[in-house]
Amino acid sequence: MEDLSFLETDSEAIYNTVITLLEKNVNEALYPGDERRIFGDALAAVFVSAYIQVNDACRQKMLQYARGKVLDALGERLACYRIEAKPAKTVLRFSVKTPITGNILIEEGTRATPDYTVYFKTTEAAVLQAGTLFVDVPAESVGCGENYNHYLAGSVNQLVDLIPYIDFVENVSITHSGDDGEPYPEVDGGAGDEHYRERIYLAPTALSVAGPKDAYEYHVKSADASIADVAVLSDRQNVHYAVPVYNGKAFLGGGGYYIDTLTVKDAILDTDYTVSYENSLMIITLSGNLSDAASIEIDIDADLAGHVLIVPIMEGGEIPTADVLQKVYDACSLEDVRPMTDKVIVRPPEQVEYNIDIVYYTTMANESDCISTIEGKKGALDQFVNWQDTKMGRDINPDKLRALCLSPENGTGCNRIKVIAPEYKELKRTEVAKCKRITVKHVLEV
Repeated sequence: MEDLSFLETDSEAIYNTVITLLEKNVNEALYPGDERRIFGDALAAVFVSAYIQVNDACRQKMLQYARGKVLDALGERLACYRIEAKPAKTVLRFSVKTPITGNILIEEGTRATPDYTVYFKTTEAAVLQAGTLFVDVPAESVGCGENYNHYLAGSVNQLVDLIPYIDFVENVSITHSGDDGEPYPEVDGGAGDEHYRERIYLAPTALSVAGPKDAYEYHVKSADASIADVAVLSDRQNVHYAVPVYNGKAFLGGGGYYIDTLTVKDAILDTDYTVSYENSLMIITLSGNLSDAASIEIDIDADLAGHVLIVPIMEGGEIPTADVLQKVYDACSLEDVRPMTDKVIVRPPEQVEYNIDIVYYTTMANESDCISTIEGKKGALDQFVNWQDTKMGRDINPDKLRALCLSPENGTGCNRIKVIAPEYKELKRTEVAKCKRITVKHVLEV
């Protein structure tokens, strides 16, 4: 798509227009050094700056180009607001070495820290009762964002606001749920705007009560700002279950299963199990190698009519946590969101692991630049992994890796490349690729 422009912003074209008009009005050529030509040079620079600013202001009326506060205004018209950053959560345990005879008040806002850089505060008041050794109090980070996540239990152990008789403080759970939200471009380089822009684009579909795919996608991405992609399905799909075994039998209830597609992991039909399916109840009777199994893993095709299967993935290809999956389920199950006939199912994507093993060829003259382009930070290998691992249902494609190494957008590519792994592999819409190992070798050609 051609870049939209409301005004001429090419500096050379504007400069030629200004000088031509000056020469026409003075009725003579203006040569370099002429004070009128010098004035024209300065005037052209002012026009270029002004035209660029006016053009940018006009373009920001369009969703594609809007940013920051202007993007907020466009979203507000559709009741689609920027997701705010959220603090990380944890539980702080306040304790004493030996019980005392009086109660100890833990005020709301009492702070603790792991390093005197990051702080967590209690979100409610609590009392350590007389005769007890500790009390657990909900807490959250003083600031917001993902940087407050992943502090291990016991690491937030320095009491900032001292309390008489309290000897120890520590977090009893890993810090979690901190979220950067959708920050402004000056904070995150534009990533927050891009996520917000996509939600604004999807916002009109959320008004439908018919349950369209885009409406569910909108509500999923509004549940957590770190969700990068989502598959929304309601047709025949292959599903995977871990089914417990009772007295040598496993049971799976529900209609719509295609029994001829059933496979049991590490088992042979009729040798290790038999199956019956009547009145929406599937009974798998185990024998042979599965006689003593406590549970089995099965794959089977299912008709998801009336069901909405939602499979989200996070930025960077990360698998969503149980907390994120619950937030998605809650957001998509509201009475004013979910059509009455839909049953919402939320689960994480299935990872399909692959390796990268390449040998690429370059010359001595280009060796340093080529290595940096392919193996360096944000080089071809990083670009491929980011492209491959962050989109669900994207087939594992070695040709994309070849293209990035042979013809990079920036830097010096290799002369030729031998891709030993990965091999091309088709993925289901609910699967995502995951790079497990990278092996790289370069060879100099004369």
